[in-house]
Amino acid sequence: MGRIRKPDTMTPGFDLLQTLRSYCRDEAAYRQICLILEEMAEASTQSEAHYRAMLDASPDLMFRISGEGIYLDFNGNEFTKASQDSIVGKHLADVLPPNIAELCLQAIEQAIATGTLQTCEYQLSEPSGLRAYEARVVVCGDREVLWIVQDVTQRKHIEAELRASEERMHSFFEATFETVIIHDYDRILDVNPAGEALFGYTYDEMINMPVLNLAEPSARDRIRQQWRSVSSTGHASHYESVGIRKDGSTFIGAVSVKSIQFRGRVARVASIRDITQRKQSEQAILQSEARNRALVEAFPDLIFRIHRDGTYLDCKADENLLIPAEELIGKTVYESMPRELAEQRMAYVHQALASGQPQNFEYQMRLSTLKQNPTITRLYRQMVDARGIAPEQADLRSYEARVVVSGDDETIVIVRDITERKLTDEAVRLSQEKFAKAFHSSPNAMTLATLKDGRLVDVNEAFYETFGYSREETLQHTVHEINFWVNPSDRARMVEALLQQGSVRNQEYQFRTKSGDIRVVLFSAEIIDIQGQPCLLDVMADITERKRTEERDRLVSQMSLRIRESLDLQQILNTAVDEVRQFLRADRVTIGHDAPGTLGKVVAESVTPGYRSMLNVEFHDSVYINEVIELFSDRQVKVITSPAELENYPAILDHFAKYQVQSALSVPILLDNQFFGLLVVHQCNGPRQWDAFEVELLEQLSTQVSIAVQQAKLFQQVRELNADLERKVQERTAQLQQKMEELQELNDLKDEFLNAFSHDLRTPVMGISLVIRNLLNQPGETIPVSRSILDRMVQSSDHQLALIKSLLEAHSSETRGVSLNPELVQLSLLVQIIAEDIEPIVQKNRATLTNAVPEDLPLVNADPVQLRRVFENLITNALHHNPPGVHITIGASVEEDMIRFTIQDDGTGMSQETCDRLFKRYSRGAGKSRHSTGIGLGLYLCRQIITAHGGQIGVTSKPGQGSTFWLTLPLAIPTGANPALTEG
Repeated sequence: MGRIRKPDTMTPGFDLLQTLRSYCRDEAAYRQICLILEEMAEASTQSEAHYRAMLDASPDLMFRISGEGIYLDFNGNEFTKASQDSIVGKHLADVLPPNIAELCLQAIEQAIATGTLQTCEYQLSEPSGLRAYEARVVVCGDREVLWIVQDVTQRKHIEAELRASEERMHSFFEATFETVIIHDYDRILDVNPAGEALFGYTYDEMINMPVLNLAEPSARDRIRQQWRSVSSTGHASHYESVGIRKDGSTFIGAVSVKSIQFRGRVARVASIRDITQRKQSEQAILQSEARNRALVEAFPDLIFRIHRDGTYLDCKADENLLIPAEELIGKTVYESMPRELAEQRMAYVHQALASGQPQNFEYQMRLSTLKQNPTITRLYRQMVDARGIAPEQADLRSYEARVVVSGDDETIVIVRDITERKLTDEAVRLSQEKFAKAFHSSPNAMTLATLKDGRLVDVNEAFYETFGYSREETLQHTVHEINFWVNPSDRARMVEALLQQGSVRNQEYQFRTKSGDIRVVLFSAEIIDIQGQPCLLDVMADITERKRTEERDRLVSQMSLRIRESLDLQQILNTAVDEVRQFLRADRVTIGHDAPGTLGKVVAESVTPGYRSMLNVEFHDSVYINEVIELFSDRQVKVITSPAELENYPAILDHFAKYQVQSALSVPILLDNQFFGLLVVHQCNGPRQWDAFEVELLEQLSTQVSIAVQQAKLFQQVRELNADLERKVQERTAQLQQKMEELQELNDLKDEFLNAFSHDLRTPVMGISLVIRNLLNQPGETIPVSRSILDRMVQSSDHQLALIKSLLEAHSSETRGVSLNPELVQLSLLVQIIAEDIEPIVQKNRATLTNAVPEDLPLVNADPVQLRRVFENLITNALHHNPPGVHITIGASVEEDMIRFTIQDDGTGMSQETCDRLFKRYSRGAGKSRHSTGIGLGLYLCRQIITAHGGQIGVTSKPGQGSTFWLTLPLAIPTGANPALTEG
């Protein structure tokens, strides 16, 4: 069959049946459809009745509401006081408060828009109080909803009370110190934080874990039996068991179990307290009592219980000394000991009883003086025999007694034979006395220190003399605290060797004195035990002087060998000053002698970084040279420990101050017994006392230097004679080569200038031409031109004129010099004006400009217009040749009779090669900057202007570290000028 198409129009009644008949294939099908329609009508009638009955029986309020909020129908309940007429036809806002009506309208719109069930809750104030309602919204027709409202006030109250109860229970559950676990006889349902801490599991790990996994396996059957005893809710059971933590450790727990209803089912809550410590304490007490009993039984000493009157009440001794108690008990102390010892013992007994404090005392007794009491004699004789004491020592015995109160009128007296200990102590004392004498009288430095951390226990006098420390500065301090070992790693290796070999012999190490000097020693050490702690006993033989002598001889020998093997004087001198400085640990070593055109020159130097170099310094001050000649007129070594010793030589003293010299050692270099130069050692970090071996070393080296100079001079004369003709040829060839290079450089410079100049002129001309052509392409006789286009054309023309002007000025300054109109200028004010004028360009480049020029700068006699060009050129160069965001700082200071300006930026910087050619004509700076549009004359003109003012200009820079341009200008009034003459 094909698809049934709905007719365009349908008529009621018979026409409908006729239409259905037309779609049926036969009469039987038609009758079948009629029967189905009759059944559907009957079912619809019944369904409607059912739904009506359900609505009438529902206790909820029901409304049919349009999408615009108009009540269309209303079905109330027995509590509803409003009639249908008072509701139907009205708007939600007419019946409900505005905020509630708005909430309901939003729910209706959402239901109609989504076609899904919507719910909302709200509260209404009624005479009976505040009531809570819950509304459900469902779509029931086109732009219609069914609104079902239920009073949930009582449910809300119950939920609030239940929530508060649960919060209280949860707070207790979380805060209690005892572990609380809820389980269902199998799996854990909940656990508090104390349970996590006790068992070592996280909350997530414990949930759904078998609860018996928390018990030690051997205890699980007993726990199951305890569970069976908890038969009903409310009945509690208490027992102890062994728990097992996540890490496998166990503990003893006191468990309380009770059945409860949890989340709708029977569960069990268990409270667990860790009583391991308590159990251990109880066990420890029992063990302690057993040990005490065993200790008393096994005690090797004699124990007496003595009454206040001196009567023996009881006696205890080991099995070797045990005698029948009845032989001693009942007798007095006075009957068993010499009178003076008995009185001494009873005095301590009475003192213990009076004070309640234990009393200790020692005494000696000769067994031969004991009274003829067989019992006591046998007791003490057995003590002697049991300890294997020599017969000659058996008579005089030493004892230690301790008296403690054991009752109101009785004491316990414990007596121990300490004869062996006393003999041992005396032997140790004698041994220690011998060791102390050897230790403190040794000529070599010795220390006794803990092996682990090097804490000094004792040091001898030789140590103090060698290293300069006092006793308070060393004892109980570690060698690390006093910075004793020059290389701490040496000590670690030494200790490791000690532990492996048991001793260290004659190892060379370096140690630091209190003053900071380095001493070389031969080190030997062994491990000894002091009161159970391993300690290090070492002996240090100072071989510093021997090593220095060896090093001195080596230096002199090496220098002699170099003189014999080499004719390179400069190499010999450079090596000599380097090795002397390192050997003497000085700050500067120089060699200087007379040179053509000067009164003296430093020709070799080795200097510690951070101090000013003197290499190639030439001396033209005759006063200084005359003082040097006078000082060394005796041709002897000069040892200067402090600049104060040169108060009669002011020029030399100024020289010391200039080069930070605090002490010096100077040796004259003599040629043919004539003063030729000086070998000088400087100490700049402080005064220094020069040793005799250091003076001797320099004297020997100066002799070797004299030999080297003489040998070099002879060789130089021969070489000059042989090379004279060759030199002339080379000079002529070099001149021709230089001329060719200059011509090539001029040619390259010309090409570069023409390319740059033509490019910089062509670019704006082409831009103007392009703009004009675009304007001519527009229709009409009159062509509108915007101001911005005219401004750009004017700027391009100005740029061309500026280029031409720069070229003309450069040529003019080269031929006729820079024309100046000098006047007195306050430079701080001029720089401030320039900084304010150039601020828009700075902001355009997103840069910052800091003016750090002091306001009180002296006046200069200068052309302000030309100086303005210089500052503007330097600042704009910093902006154009660096990326946006550069920071520029302008500073100034007065140096002698000049003002020095700096323009510093933190930009990309330049190489030294670029800095060297930056102020030459047509030089265009580093690389091809995106802002570079000049022809390389700006900085050239700056140099011409500053030079015309009598100053200088330059730049210092490194790639990646920014650039600093500097310039100097002479003061209008020099600092040393006479004010009176100036005013005249």
